[in-house]
Amino acid sequence: MRLEKVSGFSRIYQAECFPNDVDAMFGKNKGERKRYMMWLYTWLTILDQQGLQAVVLQQFEYLQNTEDPRLYSLRHPHSQINERYIYTYIDEEVVVLLTAFKEKDANYYKTAIERAKRIFLELEENDNGDS
Repeated sequence: MRLEKVSGFSRIYQAECFPNDVDAMFGKNKGERKRYMMWLYTWLTILDQQGLQAVVLQQFEYLQNTEDPRLYSLRHPHSQINERYIYTYIDEEVVVLLTAFKEKDANYYKTAIERAKRIFLELEENDNGDS
């Protein structure tokens, strides 16, 4: 799995599967996708500027019990679809978007966290293989 820089940001990257996860969340509802992507990009701008300091804001959340890698969630607190974006930091500087999903119940979150960990490990293995 590769890591791709997100256009328009200086320190935001995404796992190559992240756009597909976003697409899966919205399906064919282009209007809903556009609205939520505008919201996401607004908060990614803040994340790009503030880095780890953004975690104090309501939209950002450290996911407890996820030590290696340490995972965070970006969420829209008043969202009707309850979407979540799981990300991590590399060297507390670079933000890596790992996965996106709609949280329908606690099991969705557990599954997404496990997926994010697998993606991170794949990225790490590829990085070590390229060195």
